[in-house]
Amino acid sequence: MGMTTIGLVQRKDDVGTTTIATNLAVTLRNRGDSVLLVDAGPQGPQKGTVRDWSATGDSQTPETIGVDRPVVHEKLPSIEGFDVAIIDATGKLEEMTISAIKASDLTLVPVQPSTADPKKVGQVIDCIETHQALTEAPSNERRPAARFVISRATGSSRMGEQIQQIVSEAPFGRLDAGTSQRVAYARALGEGASVHETGDKEAQAEVKAITDEIEQILRADGQ
Repeated sequence: MGMTTIGLVQRKDDVGTTTIATNLAVTLRNRGDSVLLVDAGPQGPQKGTVRDWSATGDSQTPETIGVDRPVVHEKLPSIEGFDVAIIDATGKLEEMTISAIKASDLTLVPVQPSTADPKKVGQVIDCIETHQALTEAPSNERRPAARFVISRATGSSRMGEQIQQIVSEAPFGRLDAGTSQRVAYARALGEGASVHETGDKEAQAEVKAITDEIEQILRADGQ
């Protein structure tokens, strides 16, 4: 079997895609997979990208590459030697969003329950729905899966009414697992590490639950 690709996609910055991507990569590596991280976000003065995280980490950090143009779906099939590729694709460029979705066997759409942008979430849903429609039978391609994932929830967070409606009406569901607003995530991201290197058991349990659920989805889909 070829490499399985998981894309984290949003049209809005600072929604937790990099936190989920890096912690998922380390968790899968710890479970025995060879993992490639793909930074498909815009590069600039902002900090906190996958490439920043990788540059800060040590020799145990999963291999990371950057793709600055919307050719992720063309580039990944030629890369060998990895079990899993994880794409972090966040930003306003629609072409990059589409490229990441086209490359992914499973697309994850992180949303913050109380501060998500309904318009931008809707744009991502439209891209996923279009791609799923194009890969349905009688095409020879497997229909790609997609899920929302709740990111940076607080103890009192409730999903906003608009976002709740969008999620309920979308052609795909959401993961039961998600991340909460925890200092451990920010600290790990800044240190080129994962929450597995911190003492935050709750954060570790969140990442484990996300990874377990993703693996279950991919097994059910034959990946």
